[in-house]
Amino acid sequence: MPWLLVLGALVTLLAGCAGPMPSDRDAVAVTAVNYTGRELNAVLFIDPQSTRVAGGTGADPYGASGAMCCYALPRRWQPGIKVKVRYDWWTGSSADRRYETVEQELPPYPTDEPGVLWALFYEDGSVEVLASAVDPGHPKWPGKLKHWPVPSREYKLKLWQRQYEDALAGIKTFERQPQRTQEDLEKEWSFYRGFSQEMRDRLAAFSGPLDPAFSNFLEQQRQIALETYRRLADQLLRVKP
Repeated sequence: MPWLLVLGALVTLLAGCAGPMPSDRDAVAVTAVNYTGRELNAVLFIDPQSTRVAGGTGADPYGASGAMCCYALPRRWQPGIKVKVRYDWWTGSSADRRYETVEQELPPYPTDEPGVLWALFYEDGSVEVLASAVDPGHPKWPGKLKHWPVPSREYKLKLWQRQYEDALAGIKTFERQPQRTQEDLEKEWSFYRGFSQEMRDRLAAFSGPLDPAFSNFLEQQRQIALETYRRLADQLLRVKP
């Protein structure tokens, strides 16, 4: 995570939000919507005139970043409102960042207020920047696609495969009946004691980690976990994309 970049952007952003807002401008939230199967690492909205920055976080494949504060836009649309967007896609390593920048003129607001500043990222590699008080799916939504992102079958299958493999790994882990040493029992005791007050209350029924009843309790927990992972694997097989 590029914390120095994000921190610098947030400091600049907060300074901009803290200052006086011109009477003809509104402070609007910014957000990114990702219509692609790639992970959007970070998105910054930059005012080409003042160089003030808003945003910072990216968006999962077929997801959105959520609303972030804030960018100053004219209260009423006028020709020539330009916004610069700097972004990068996740490459698998924070050391390998490949920034791209687009600068666009905002189309007319679909309503009588700017609402939210949006950056929309499409599968064909294009980026659309617009201001709108209505969301995707609304009849007045001005974006190229008239709906929120819809995950592809390929992406849904990728997520499913990851969940299914995790469930199988859980089954494999808890199918093994461990032969616990005294040290193992003491570690388990310490773990459960730090888990929650409710768990500490349950442990009060045992004399300590070497109590045979505590070993029975651990076996019950193993069986519960095993059954949970088995049910999860069965459920996932029934809903495979």
